[in-house]
Amino acid sequence: MGNSELWKNCIGPISKLIEEAAFTFTPEGVRMKAMDPSRVALVNFELSADGFDSYDIEGKRILGMNLEEMSKFFSRAKKSDELIFSFQEGENRLVLTFKGTSIRKFTLPLIEIEEKELPEPELEFTASAKVLAGMIKDGLKDASLVTDKVRFELLNEYFLMTTESDTGSAEMKLPVGSEGLQELKVDEAARAMYNIGYLDDIINVASSNDTIEIHLGTDLPLQLDFSLAGGKGRLRFLLAPRIEAE
Repeated sequence: MGNSELWKNCIGPISKLIEEAAFTFTPEGVRMKAMDPSRVALVNFELSADGFDSYDIEGKRILGMNLEEMSKFFSRAKKSDELIFSFQEGENRLVLTFKGTSIRKFTLPLIEIEEKELPEPELEFTASAKVLAGMIKDGLKDASLVTDKVRFELLNEYFLMTTESDTGSAEMKLPVGSEGLQELKVDEAARAMYNIGYLDDIINVASSNDTIEIHLGTDLPLQLDFSLAGGKGRLRFLLAPRIEAE
C-alpha cells in the first residue's frame, strides 16, 4: 500500500513529459528512469520499500506503463485514499485500488518496454540552493509574460530568475536570508537559460510550500531534486539548457 497523493503528484507532471516508461520493482523498492522524446529532460524516480505502508515483491519485476493513462486514473484519487498496487499475472494488467470512504479499482494494461540504461551525465555543478517551490512558480509566471525562456542564476548573495525580449523584461530575486531561499552554496557563480514550458511541468510536482533543491553550472543542464515520503524517495529532473546566442 502506498500514498495515493504522492503518486498522483508525481505521475501527473511526469506524464506531461514522458508518455511511456518502465518501472522496476524489486524487494528494495521501485525505480524509473526515462527521457522525453526530444531528449531535453531526464526523469529519475526512486521510492524505497520503506516508503510504502506495506510492500511485498519477490525478485525483480519490470512493468511498462502508459503514463498518460495512468495519470487519468490517479486524477480520480482523493487526498486521504490509500493506494494499493497489485498485478494480474494472467491478464498482464496493473490494478490500482483507491481505498477511502469507498473502494474503487482501475486496471491498466501493461505494455512491452525495454528497460534502457540511461546513465546520468557527470556534471560539475558550481552552485546549489534550496528554494520554496512557490517562489519558482511565481518567477515562472512572471517570466512567461515576456517570453518562453528564463535564466536561472546563483550568486553569492542571491538566487535570480530573469528574462527579457522585445516586449519587456521580468526579474525575481531571492536574497540570502529571505524566507523563500532556505540554503545557498556558491563555489562559482552560475547561470543558464531554460525552457519555461518544461519547467512548468516539472515544478507542478511540488506544492508551493515544498522545498526544491537546485544544482546549477553555467550553461549546464539544470538538476532539480524533490524529496518524497519524508526522504524515503526522490524525484530528480535534469533539464537541458537553451544556449544563449552571443
